[in-house]
Amino acid sequence: MINYYYETKFHLYNEILFSKFIFFVVSKEKKNIKELNFIFCDDNYLININKKYINKNNYTDVITFENYENKNLYGDIFLSIKRIKYNSFKFKKLFFNELKRVMIHAVLHLIGYKDKNKFEKKIMYKKENFYIFFFNKKYVC
Repeated sequence: MINYYYETKFHLYNEILFSKFIFFVVSKEKKNIKELNFIFCDDNYLININKKYINKNNYTDVITFENYENKNLYGDIFLSIKRIKYNSFKFKKLFFNELKRVMIHAVLHLIGYKDKNKFEKKIMYKKENFYIFFFNKKYVC
């Protein structure tokens, strides 16, 4: 089950399409979804979570809290829409491609991928690009 919650004015234009996208990524990685909660928020909302639970006082585009049960993914993913918009401008990417990248990135972390060094980052970046390209080609979103 995938749930979407909004703590900001932003709303996904097509939750069903984005759910198909996330299910596609998870199935390609040979995992199952028990429950994923995507919480869309602003910078202030996310920085408060960052301070409270991670003891960091900086802006970020996403924070993921995981509960992994066997092959079943269960987690809460908080996304700052303002930070994602900023990054899409900074890196000259379309907003919805950047949003998909951040969503995939969080899901890949839930699956077990890390990005602590250059090698791990390269693997995650390749996977993100693959899934965005494939899904854009198939669903055009």
